[in-house]
Amino acid sequence: MSDKNDKTLSKGDKDLTNKEKSIENVIISDTKDNKRPTSRSKSNNRFIDEKNNTKMNSGKQISMLDNQMEQKKKTVSKNKKSNYISEGDLLEYRLKRLIFFMGYYPQVGVIIKSSTNEQADTITDLDVYGTYIHKNFASKTIWADCKSGRARPLERISWINGVKDIVGIEDVIFVKKGVRMATKQFARKSRIQILDLEVINKLERDYKINTTDWRGSWNPRTQLNQLIKFQNIDVPTKDRFKKIGNFISCSYWTVDDYLKVKRTLTALNQLSEVMQYPLQQQQMESVHWAIYKLVNLFVLATLNICRDLYYYSDRDKEETILQGLISGEISMKKRAEIVDATYKVAYGIILQHVPNFEGTLKVPNIGGSPPKYFEAFNNLILRITNNPLDYFDILRFLDFILMEYDLQSKDINEEHAKAMFPNYEDLVTSAKTILYFICSITNIRKNVFQLIRGYK
Repeated sequence: MSDKNDKTLSKGDKDLTNKEKSIENVIISDTKDNKRPTSRSKSNNRFIDEKNNTKMNSGKQISMLDNQMEQKKKTVSKNKKSNYISEGDLLEYRLKRLIFFMGYYPQVGVIIKSSTNEQADTITDLDVYGTYIHKNFASKTIWADCKSGRARPLERISWINGVKDIVGIEDVIFVKKGVRMATKQFARKSRIQILDLEVINKLERDYKINTTDWRGSWNPRTQLNQLIKFQNIDVPTKDRFKKIGNFISCSYWTVDDYLKVKRTLTALNQLSEVMQYPLQQQQMESVHWAIYKLVNLFVLATLNICRDLYYYSDRDKEETILQGLISGEISMKKRAEIVDATYKVAYGIILQHVPNFEGTLKVPNIGGSPPKYFEAFNNLILRITNNPLDYFDILRFLDFILMEYDLQSKDINEEHAKAMFPNYEDLVTSAKTILYFICSITNIRKNVFQLIRGYK
């Protein structure tokens, strides 16, 4: 059957070719004889033009279809690549989820440097770093190291112990399978727990963690590479976004708590200006992500200040806060010592050149003035320290609400939130107080936060 059709088609093609040749002969003959084209030659010309146009249109359509198919393949490939989550990343977010359910406020990818200098050497990046805040604002920290690779356990434990002492971390979880019991016992003496991968399943059952629960800040789909996306925003330039991104991941962790407060508020103020730009949807999402990160970093630093001031009188708290906000990286006492020493050296040099000099050098007042939000921040500290139970677990609460609902533009599921936070009602009130303070100081729009949307 197939051979017969092929022969029929071949014959048809042959007839069509002969017909085309005869048409061309007529046109050539007419041209050679310089005769006026007949109606038959015009008809034949139209036939050829229509046939050629049909071939050209068909070719264009095939070319367009090929381009569309190729573009579709590239888009699918790009989406697959962007949605890909490596086993290492998935393990980190799994550990982050576990540490969150243990009661810590966890971070991933915290970069530790040797100093606050921009050219400082990078010591390491902490895969998962968690902070637990007690009811009296005392804190403890934990670090989960997931990048063991092929390192020998004893060598890795020695390295971890050195980083632990430098950073001031209390507990460490070293994720590594196949480690001997003797090595585990050796590590335990330094408060380093070696965690086999198989044991993670058991710990997740202990804390009633659903293996499909990828919400909040432990959702790699919404969190992974957000810092990179944020730092790549170039409206109008990348400089501001790179600087804020570096502060979030690195420099925040190398300065004192008062500088953390001042710089987070400064960064939030800059992002309030950025939100006026015509940003794309993905860019705006990254800006919102950075805002929510900075809010939590501000709260963490504020709670650390509350820890230091909790046993002070309100008057002593105010004085300490004033000095902390006025001073920069160098304390006021240290500044005074440096200035005093400088003037003594200057006075000695003057006496060398003018032995009979009897004048005096007046040391200037280097007190400085506090930022405009000093009084509001002092009131916030007093409110928190005078109502510690209302603010217990506020850090984890804001982290979950902002990253699970606000970042993804979802309504807050109170049933789920109350199941996770028994003091939900108190935390809502406390969160509103903090967010209202931040918005009033930094000009961030209130509708960025669902809890205070429409709040006057």
